[in-house]
Amino acid sequence: IPQSRKSHAHDLTACGIEFQADHDSEMLYRAAEYHGMALRRMRLPIEHVVINLSDIALNTPLQLPENEVFTGFHLIETRQLDVNGLLSSQVPEVILLAILGSYPREQSEAILRLLVKQLRSVSRSANELSKYLSQLIIIARLRKLEEQTIKITREMPINYDIETDYLYLQGLEKGVKEGKEQGIEQGIERGIERGIEREHQRAEQEKMASAAKMLKAGLSVTQVADFLGLPEQLVEQIKLN
Repeated sequence: IPQSRKSHAHDLTACGIEFQADHDSEMLYRAAEYHGMALRRMRLPIEHVVINLSDIALNTPLQLPENEVFTGFHLIETRQLDVNGLLSSQVPEVILLAILGSYPREQSEAILRLLVKQLRSVSRSANELSKYLSQLIIIARLRKLEEQTIKITREMPINYDIETDYLYLQGLEKGVKEGKEQGIEQGIERGIERGIEREHQRAEQEKMASAAKMLKAGLSVTQVADFLGLPEQLVEQIKLN
């Protein structure tokens, strides 16, 4: 648009001209593609002209059906979605959207725990749950909750495989060393027991820390106890402290 006419740009119309020598049944839809690209570039009304160079009439539709004409789009603001409605769904893909919904930032941990709990209840297998938890971690990045999500999913294991656990392997290694003096079999068994015990203690400590955060966020003692699987008396003590 010339500098002198920019103020009158709203009065201008662009024209797209194409020469066609052969029949093309997709001509109308190709023109629609050109229209979208040109509109984005020029921001002007556009008229399209096709010049048929063939000696045979171009037998193709010249207008899109009304229901195929782009006039705008519907907008869904995920940040305004009802979290409670999403969490009560039985469809995993819908439940996952709860992390993007409307809730105070300080309630993000409580929402994540509810979300993971609901995913566990609707998943048909450990593999399916693992897939949805992986998707949750990716989606959580959009709300900068990735680290918190990873921490919570680790606290709520899908299928605890003791043979791949780091503490188990440490205990096993220690047990083997002890086994050199007291018997390999007895040492390995003791190492496994110590590994499991340490993992259990770590998980309980993290649960108590999470309980304190959830209570601080405004959840009731009963809700926290239910989410974390802790006795209400213990949660009450955490609240008092």
